[in-house]
Amino acid sequence: MSIDIAKAVSDIIEDVKINGDIAVLKYLKKFDGVSFASLKEVKVSKKQILSAKKNIDKNLKDSILSSYRNVESFHKREYSNIKKNWILSDNIKSVGQIYNPIESVGLYVPGGKFSYPSSVIMTAVAAKVAGVKRIVMVTPPKKMSNEVLFAASICGITEIYSIGGPVAIAALAYGTKTIKPVNMIVGPGNAYVNEAKRLVFGKVGIDSLAGPSEVAIIADNGACKDYIYYDLMAQIEHDSMAKAYLFCQSDEIVKYIKAKLDKQQLKQVEIYKTTIEKAIIRVNDIAPEHLELLVKEPKKIVKYIKNAGAIFAGYNTATAVGDYWAGPSHVLPTNASAKYSSGLSVMTFLKRSSYIELKNVNSKIKSQIANFANAEGLINHKKSIEVRNEKCK
Repeated sequence: MSIDIAKAVSDIIEDVKINGDIAVLKYLKKFDGVSFASLKEVKVSKKQILSAKKNIDKNLKDSILSSYRNVESFHKREYSNIKKNWILSDNIKSVGQIYNPIESVGLYVPGGKFSYPSSVIMTAVAAKVAGVKRIVMVTPPKKMSNEVLFAASICGITEIYSIGGPVAIAALAYGTKTIKPVNMIVGPGNAYVNEAKRLVFGKVGIDSLAGPSEVAIIADNGACKDYIYYDLMAQIEHDSMAKAYLFCQSDEIVKYIKAKLDKQQLKQVEIYKTTIEKAIIRVNDIAPEHLELLVKEPKKIVKYIKNAGAIFAGYNTATAVGDYWAGPSHVLPTNASAKYSSGLSVMTFLKRSSYIELKNVNSKIKSQIANFANAEGLINHKKSIEVRNEKCK
């Protein structure tokens, strides 16, 4: 993160924190070239949402609906396997865990070169299935397209603001007169958005600090050369920082791919002629956001993969299948963070509370707890348990 970006973002956040609506309106005019009399005008109206639903291209509409159904089905299955409050009881105590959804979530939908309805589906659906009551969406004014609004509408999002960048992150985190603050902010963005999320973390939760997008491909000798080529190209077309890796034992495939890439592309794509066994070791070290297994029997390899955001198994499974349609969220760990974290899911939006109930207090329990308190020099901790079952004043 450059010092210039950090300083600029910090200044914006502090301004929005102090001046609220006035600051947001000022930055909308400065960065987006749009002027509003009040921040209430920045909120997308029901009329705009209805218009988007009416005017969206029919084929795209059908594709978005198909994606929504797949993603919802996936997360409902995930939810059914996760959300189980439980209590373990005996005569002395009860302990357990209680799950509750985060109450309010801000959903950042990036702008950039295009508009991204997939980002709406891949974040909002998991939050909705988890039971989040209030989902707020923000996206830059110029990217508030029919497809983005349609995706929001089928996800049940009605609180939408035409704000982007660090300004939007600050407004969601600290609130303004018009926008109530949220408890968590999710969704990808550029370096400025990423820095803003980093700075507001603690005031709110965040999903992750996403780095450049990346893919690793392990291909066997039977993999189609054009499949490999276009999957690599699909990855690096995100931006000039995107990274791709190819691991393949075939001289023919390696030679073909190298010949197809220009100098700039070769800076973003690393190609290794190696065995599948060695590729697995290297992949677990890279911990890629996306891992494609373009091999005949991918299930034989999957059990050895320990670090990857998402695994795309088999010749037919391009990363784009997961980006848009399959079911799991495409918001995934980057920069090797798959070594310790996972992609966005229903669990992102659920909190666990420990449940502890001491039914009976005897001298042995008092003694065991008091021993810890004594060892740590916390006398009132000791007294707080010793006073139990004594006469209360």
